[in-house]
Amino acid sequence: MKKVISAILGVLFVILVVIGIVVATYVFSSPSKDGDSRQLIMGNWVDHDKHVKFTFTEDGDFKMVDTESNKTLGKGYFKVKEDNKEIKILLLHGDRSDDINFGISLFYFCTISYSNLKYPTDNEIKTNTKKLATATFLFQNADGNVYKCERDENKANFYGKEISTSDV
Repeated sequence: MKKVISAILGVLFVILVVIGIVVATYVFSSPSKDGDSRQLIMGNWVDHDKHVKFTFTEDGDFKMVDTESNKTLGKGYFKVKEDNKEIKILLLHGDRSDDINFGISLFYFCTISYSNLKYPTDNEIKTNTKKLATATFLFQNADGNVYKCERDENKANFYGKEISTSDV
């Protein structure tokens, strides 16, 4: 009888330890800054060669502007799908220019794929203020709309810690 109780207590102890490790790992670890997240996408992204600026705000607003004429090419709302590396955009029909092929489906929706998202590390930001985040944006279902963009500044709020090149 003593061995049975000892075995049951041993199994309970192992289960509690495993649960404790899982909970502690979840609670005490912070997500990696290197991953793709809405915080890394937010901000102004500029393709200097094609004279286009993408703006993704904290409120979920999207705006695409021609930087030469300051003309709004598209406005709407966005949502990041990290697993597919996509940004889904609901374009406002009245705020959309016919100058650009957004690859629209169902009259209002378009998808931007992003790749090569590179964000400078904390050390790079502190030592080299010229190092900016870069990404490649591609409108899906559209012809030739590839934008190689860089952020106009490095500013992101990572879990309460403000990082900005203007602060260094």
